[in-house]
Amino acid sequence: MLPLLAALLLAQDRPSPEWRPVLDAPKGITHELTIPQPEHPGPRLEIRGRVLRADRKTPVSGVVLYFHHTDARGVYPRPPGARPSEWVYWHGSARGWLRTDSGRNYVLKTTRPAPYPRRREPAHIHVYGLLPGSRTGVYFSDFVFADDPFVDEAYWRSVRSQGLDADGGLRLTKDESGVLQGRRDLVLPR
Repeated sequence: MLPLLAALLLAQDRPSPEWRPVLDAPKGITHELTIPQPEHPGPRLEIRGRVLRADRKTPVSGVVLYFHHTDARGVYPRPPGARPSEWVYWHGSARGWLRTDSGRNYVLKTTRPAPYPRRREPAHIHVYGLLPGSRTGVYFSDFVFADDPFVDEAYWRSVRSQGLDADGGLRLTKDESGVLQGRRDLVLPR
């Protein structure tokens, strides 16, 4: 009972809304982001894609994307000294920003995360966006992996019920260097 009460107290300090860190993007970001490997890294991973309008055809340039994910243990690696009232406490150090280029492309280089310990959620990478000139972030459905046993129809029903894109999950291949490669276009909500 005591751990549950402690968890509830910590959750009360959690900053909101979840997309807010997209507003803190540093200047000079490019269309390519390399997230530093956490202490417990998973396999190397590269995801490429574009950001598209709701019509699924029109690409958008200058969109800031913010990503964060767990390490290979399914834990958000917390930076030393982070407090529950700060984003880095909840989002961990496996995170960063990029901005789609004039070709409307992005490249995320990171490591494959693991699912949360003792839970039935798929491994995922959170992604939020900010359109040029906007001060309100948008949610995208998490990057999940098609080969994850927790990615099933119940999961996709939950995604669709939130009005998010149910894309089937990233299908990964290995390149000649052993890096997992995937592609996902992000579709802006209507």
